[in-house]
Amino acid sequence: MEKNQIILVVLGLVACGALYFLVDIYASLIGVVLVIALAMSFFIMQDSAMTPDVSVRMKEDGRGIVVRNRGNARAVSILLTLMPQEIKYHVPSLDEDAEKTLSSDQMIERTTVKARYQNEQGRAYEKRMEISVFDKPDEDLLKPVFPLFKWK
Repeated sequence: MEKNQIILVVLGLVACGALYFLVDIYASLIGVVLVIALAMSFFIMQDSAMTPDVSVRMKEDGRGIVVRNRGNARAVSILLTLMPQEIKYHVPSLDEDAEKTLSSDQMIERTTVKARYQNEQGRAYEKRMEISVFDKPDEDLLKPVFPLFKWK
């Protein structure tokens, strides 16, 4: 956590101690729960910062793919390899919530995509996905918007 966030959590714990001696133990316990929730939100913010999440799906006609960055950081130097067709695509960068459509000469029904990309600081990510023309769209409403706690 950053210095300002640590100071805020420590001040919250000091306020909880003051509530214990001045008001009531229950008021101080409520304050402790609120401080713990605040600290957890700071940890979540730190864990999810600067994390791109590149997803790939097939176009409806099967003659290409759609690349989307669902993360909260810009993805740079994206290299997509379609196997076993040995088709390679290179996308220089993709902003947050941006899509790019890449076309192919041949029609592809089912393939495995290996995606390699980096965030702006240079941290590398690698992902392997199986995609098909017959798959339904991957818009799961319960899926987190951005990766939490090393979720992939």
